[in-house]
Amino acid sequence: KNWDGSGGSNGALDHYKETGGIYPLVVKLGTVCADEESIDCYSYAPDEDGPVRIPGLAALLARRGINAASMRKVEKSTAELEVELNASYAFDAITEAGADLVPASGPGHRGLVNLGNSCYVNSILQLLCSGAVGHVADRYGGAPLTA
Repeated sequence: KNWDGSGGSNGALDHYKETGGIYPLVVKLGTVCADEESIDCYSYAPDEDGPVRIPGLAALLARRGINAASMRKVEKSTAELEVELNASYAFDAITEAGADLVPASGPGHRGLVNLGNSCYVNSILQLLCSGAVGHVADRYGGAPLTA
């Protein structure tokens, strides 16, 4: 599945887990065609866990009765689907683009300077110091939030 929950049913990953991690390679059959480079292959092996190129894939598929040379691609690869998903994603929904933001400062407002990659830690610290977590506010100060 994709990061947003869309996509497949996770059948290949479930099979990999159910078989004890014995069969890590997956081929997306709808992408099998004469152009070996465009066939979508994925490895769930811990040392790879991502898209892979398999040398001699056409010969491996032929041993399983799949003649890649006679097939044509009928589905998008996962890379093509990812590009399509990213191109259509509404980033404005999370970046507040075009919003009229009012800076908040003064008593009762807390904030930390972002050092470039510290925003995640800052958000946790702000939550803990805001009083939203009652037992933390009781122990270290700060008024618990009231509804």
